[in-house]
Amino acid sequence: MNLLKKSLIASAVLASTSAYSAGVLLHEIGNNDLGLAAAGKAARAQDASVLAANPAGLSNVEGQSFAGGMMTLYGDTEYQMDNGASAGNIVGFVPLGSVFYSQQMNEKLTLGIGVYGNYGLGLEYDDFPLKTAVTQALTIQPTASYRINGQWSVGAGLGIQYGMFAVEAGGAQIDDTDIAYNAKLGVLFSPNEDTRFGLGYSSETELKFDVVALGQSVDPAVMPQTLTFSAFHQLNNKLAVMGNLGWEDWSEYETFTKTPTQDTYHIAVGSRYQLNKKLIWNAGLAFDSSLYENQSSGDFTIPTGDTWRIGTGMEYDLGEGTSIGLAFEVVLLDSSKVDATDFGQYGQGQFKDPALYFLTATYSWSGQ
Repeated sequence: MNLLKKSLIASAVLASTSAYSAGVLLHEIGNNDLGLAAAGKAARAQDASVLAANPAGLSNVEGQSFAGGMMTLYGDTEYQMDNGASAGNIVGFVPLGSVFYSQQMNEKLTLGIGVYGNYGLGLEYDDFPLKTAVTQALTIQPTASYRINGQWSVGAGLGIQYGMFAVEAGGAQIDDTDIAYNAKLGVLFSPNEDTRFGLGYSSETELKFDVVALGQSVDPAVMPQTLTFSAFHQLNNKLAVMGNLGWEDWSEYETFTKTPTQDTYHIAVGSRYQLNKKLIWNAGLAFDSSLYENQSSGDFTIPTGDTWRIGTGMEYDLGEGTSIGLAFEVVLLDSSKVDATDFGQYGQGQFKDPALYFLTATYSWSGQ
C-alpha cells in the first residue's frame, strides 16, 4: 500500500471512527444512568443530567441541581487479520466526563446547561498502515424547560459540539477541529407524582474537517438523529422500575469501507432499589441492534454489531442534598467479519467477541 493510499486512510478514517463512537457510546455520558444501562434516561429526571436525553425533564428538578462525573472506557477489541497477523487491541483507555447544572427560575421555567463528552475514541493499530486515530468531542448544551401544567412539560436545548481528531499514518500526522450545532427537543408527561413518560429527540450533527487527500475532502463525521421514549414508575418507597425504546438514523451513513448500514433500535429495562436510608442500588439491561446490514460485511475501524449492555451501580446519600455514586457497565458486541478487498490483506479479517467496559464516579448536589 503506497504512501498516498496510507494518507487517504488517515484523512478519511475519522468518518468511520465517529460512527463507532456515536453508535456505541452515545448512551454513556458519565452520570448515574451508567448503572441502569441508560434505562429511563428520558423520564427519570432526578437531577440536571436529564437535559442530555430530554430537555423537558428539567421541569421535574426542583430548585438548584448539580451533577458531575468522571468516566473511563476500556475496549477489548482485537482486529485479527485472515493472514494470521493481528492489528492488536485497537481501542484502549478513553477518559470521558460530564458536568450539569440547572436552576428553577419560577413555577414554570427551569434553565440548565450541560458540558459532556458525547463521544470519544482512541484507535491504535499494530503492523498496520494506520497507526493511531483519536477522536474526541465536547458538547456544551444550554437548555430551557417550561411546565405547561401539572402534567405536561416541554423543553429545548442547543447542542454545541467541539470536535477534534488526530491521525497518524504513513509517517504523517494530521489533525483538525470543527464546531457544529444540533437541536435537542423533549416532552415530559407526569400523570401522577410516581409516574413519568419522556420523549427526547436529537437532530443530526455533522463535524466537517478541513483535510484533503488525493484531491478529495474528508466526509463529515456524522452523529445521527435519535429518538428516545422512556418510562419511569415508583412502585413503592423502595423500588422504582423504568425502561426505554429508541431509534438512531444510521441507514444513510456510509462507512470507510462502504459497508451497507441500517437504522438501529434500542430497548432497555432497569430498576432502582432503596437498600436503606443512605444507599440505592441501580441495575439495568439494554439491547441495541447492529448498524451493519450483515455482520459478514463489517469495517476494520468499527467493531460493532448487536449489542448487550449490563450495568450496575450504587448511590450513597451524604446528607444535606449531596450524594456520590459508583457504577460499572459492560458492553458485549457481536463478532464481525471484514471483507474489504480494496485494502488488500488489511481489509481481510475479523473482530471476535469485542467488548467495552465503562466505570464512572459521580457527585450530585441539590438545594433551593
